Amino acid sequence: MAPMNPNIWVQLISSTIACTGFALWFNIRGKQVIYSGIGAFFCWAVYLAVYHFDPSNFYATMGASIFVAGYAQIMARINKAPATVFLTASIFPVIPGAQLYWMMYGVALRDMNIAKSQAIELLVSCVAIALGFMIVEILNKYLSMLWGKIRGKKATI
Repeated sequence: MAPMNPNIWVQLISSTIACTGFALWFNIRGKQVIYSGIGAFFCWAVYLAVYHFDPSNFYATMGASIFVAGYAQIMARINKAPATVFLTASIFPVIPGAQLYWMMYGVALRDMNIAKSQAIELLVSCVAIALGFMIVEILNKYLSMLWGKIRGKKATI
Protein backbone atom coordinates (compact mmCIF):
# COMPACT_ATOMS: atom_id res chain seq x y z
CA MET A 1 0.00 0.00 0.00
CA ALA A 2 1.36 3.45 -0.91
CA PRO A 3 2.22 5.65 2.07
CA MET A 4 0.45 8.97 2.49
CA ASN A 5 2.28 12.26 2.35
CA PRO A 6 3.51 13.04 5.88
CA ASN A 7 2.77 16.74 5.44
CA ILE A 8 -0.63 17.39 7.04
CA TRP A 9 -1.30 20.50 4.94
CA VAL A 10 -0.74 18.56 1.71
CA GLN A 11 -3.22 15.93 2.92
CA LEU A 12 -5.81 18.55 3.90
CA ILE A 13 -5.53 20.55 0.68
CA SER A 14 -5.52 17.48 -1.57
CA SER A 15 -8.59 16.03 0.15
CA THR A 16 -10.35 19.38 -0.25
CA ILE A 17 -9.53 19.59 -3.96
CA ALA A 18 -10.51 15.96 -4.57
CA CYS A 19 -13.83 16.30 -2.76
CA THR A 20 -14.59 19.56 -4.54
CA GLY A 21 -14.13 17.60 -7.77
CA PHE A 22 -16.53 14.94 -6.51
CA ALA A 23 -19.03 17.65 -5.60
CA LEU A 24 -18.90 18.97 -9.15
CA TRP A 25 -19.18 15.43 -10.51
CA PHE A 26 -22.35 14.92 -8.42
CA ASN A 27 -23.82 18.12 -9.96
CA ILE A 28 -23.58 20.12 -6.77
CA ARG A 29 -23.52 23.76 -7.83
CA GLY A 30 -22.85 27.24 -6.53
CA LYS A 31 -21.83 27.91 -2.94
CA GLN A 32 -22.66 24.34 -2.02
CA VAL A 33 -19.52 23.12 -3.85
CA ILE A 34 -17.37 25.39 -1.69
CA TYR A 35 -19.15 24.28 1.49
CA SER A 36 -18.66 20.63 0.51
CA GLY A 37 -14.95 21.25 0.04
CA ILE A 38 -14.75 22.97 3.42
CA GLY A 39 -16.56 19.99 4.96
CA ALA A 40 -14.04 17.62 3.39
CA PHE A 41 -11.15 19.72 4.70
CA PHE A 42 -12.46 19.56 8.26
CA CYS A 43 -13.50 15.92 7.90
CA TRP A 44 -9.90 14.94 7.23
CA ALA A 45 -8.65 17.34 9.91
CA VAL A 46 -10.92 15.70 12.50
CA TYR A 47 -9.79 12.26 11.33
CA LEU A 48 -6.13 13.23 11.73
CA ALA A 49 -6.73 14.84 15.14
CA VAL A 50 -8.59 11.84 16.55
CA TYR A 51 -6.04 9.44 15.05
CA HIS A 52 -3.22 11.45 16.63
CA PHE A 53 -4.66 10.96 20.14
CA ASP A 54 -5.92 7.41 19.63
CA PRO A 55 -4.39 5.62 16.62
CA SER A 56 -7.52 3.64 15.86
CA ASN A 57 -9.04 3.80 12.40
CA PHE A 58 -12.47 3.04 13.89
CA TYR A 59 -12.52 5.98 16.30
CA ALA A 60 -10.93 8.37 13.82
CA THR A 61 -13.42 7.44 11.10
CA MET A 62 -16.35 7.63 13.50
CA GLY A 63 -15.22 11.03 14.80
CA ALA A 64 -14.89 12.35 11.26
CA SER A 65 -18.29 10.98 10.27
CA ILE A 66 -19.93 12.52 13.35
CA PHE A 67 -18.41 15.86 12.40
CA VAL A 68 -19.50 15.58 8.75
CA ALA A 69 -23.03 14.55 9.67
CA GLY A 70 -23.37 17.49 12.06
CA TYR A 71 -21.80 19.83 9.53
CA ALA A 72 -24.20 18.60 6.83
CA GLN A 73 -27.22 19.23 9.09
CA ILE A 74 -26.07 22.76 9.86
CA MET A 75 -25.23 23.59 6.23
CA ALA A 76 -28.55 22.15 5.08
CA ARG A 77 -30.41 24.60 7.29
CA ILE A 78 -28.22 27.55 6.32
CA ASN A 79 -28.45 26.85 2.57
CA LYS A 80 -32.01 25.47 2.55
CA ALA A 81 -30.80 22.33 0.78
CA PRO A 82 -30.89 18.64 1.64
CA ALA A 83 -28.20 17.48 4.07
CA THR A 84 -27.26 14.74 1.61
CA VAL A 85 -25.75 17.38 -0.68
CA PHE A 86 -23.10 18.21 1.92
CA LEU A 87 -22.86 14.74 3.42
CA THR A 88 -22.03 12.97 0.17
CA ALA A 89 -19.08 15.04 -0.96
CA SER A 90 -17.68 15.86 2.48
CA ILE A 91 -17.35 12.26 3.69
CA PHE A 92 -15.14 11.11 0.81
CA PRO A 93 -11.80 11.49 2.64
CA VAL A 94 -12.68 8.63 4.99
CA ILE A 95 -14.40 6.31 2.51
CA PRO A 96 -12.47 3.00 2.71
CA GLY A 97 -11.65 2.66 -0.98
CA ALA A 98 -8.11 1.41 -0.39
CA GLN A 99 -9.34 -1.43 1.82
CA LEU A 100 -11.85 -2.46 -0.85
CA TYR A 101 -9.12 -2.42 -3.50
CA TRP A 102 -6.70 -4.51 -1.42
CA MET A 103 -9.44 -6.92 -0.40
CA MET A 104 -10.32 -7.53 -4.05
CA TYR A 105 -6.61 -7.76 -4.89
CA GLY A 106 -6.28 -10.52 -2.29
CA VAL A 107 -9.31 -12.30 -3.72
CA ALA A 108 -7.90 -12.05 -7.26
CA LEU A 109 -4.56 -13.49 -6.09
CA ARG A 110 -6.41 -16.11 -4.02
CA ASP A 111 -4.51 -14.88 -0.97
CA MET A 112 -7.27 -15.15 1.57
CA ASN A 113 -5.10 -13.75 4.40
CA ILE A 114 -4.89 -10.37 2.62
CA ALA A 115 -8.53 -10.56 1.58
CA LYS A 116 -9.72 -11.42 5.08
CA SER A 117 -7.68 -8.75 6.90
CA GLN A 118 -8.71 -6.05 4.43
CA ALA A 119 -12.35 -7.16 4.55
CA ILE A 120 -12.33 -6.76 8.32
CA GLU A 121 -10.80 -3.27 8.05
CA LEU A 122 -13.35 -2.39 5.36
CA LEU A 123 -16.24 -3.55 7.52
CA VAL A 124 -14.93 -1.69 10.57
CA SER A 125 -14.61 1.55 8.57
CA CYS A 126 -18.11 1.21 7.12
CA VAL A 127 -19.61 0.52 10.55
CA ALA A 128 -17.80 3.57 11.97
CA ILE A 129 -19.23 5.81 9.23
CA ALA A 130 -22.74 4.44 9.65
CA LEU A 131 -22.55 4.70 13.44
CA GLY A 132 -21.35 8.31 13.25
CA PHE A 133 -24.21 9.23 10.92
CA MET A 134 -26.76 7.50 13.16
CA ILE A 135 -25.50 9.23 16.31
CA VAL A 136 -25.97 12.66 14.74
CA GLU A 137 -29.34 11.73 13.24
CA ILE A 138 -30.64 10.51 16.61
CA LEU A 139 -29.35 13.64 18.37
CA ASN A 140 -30.92 15.80 15.66
CA LYS A 141 -34.26 14.04 16.04
CA TYR A 142 -34.34 14.44 19.81
CA LEU A 143 -33.20 18.07 19.68
CA SER A 144 -35.92 18.80 17.12
CA MET A 145 -38.53 17.19 19.37
CA LEU A 146 -37.24 19.14 22.37
CA TRP A 147 -37.24 22.39 20.40
CA GLY A 148 -40.81 21.71 19.27
CA LYS A 149 -41.93 21.16 22.86
CA ILE A 150 -40.20 24.35 24.01
CA ARG A 151 -41.77 26.38 21.21
CA GLY A 152 -45.15 24.80 21.85
CA LYS A 153 -45.03 25.69 25.57
CA LYS A 154 -44.02 29.26 24.84
CA ALA A 155 -46.89 29.66 22.43
CA THR A 156 -49.47 28.54 25.03
CA ILE A 157 -48.29 30.89 27.77
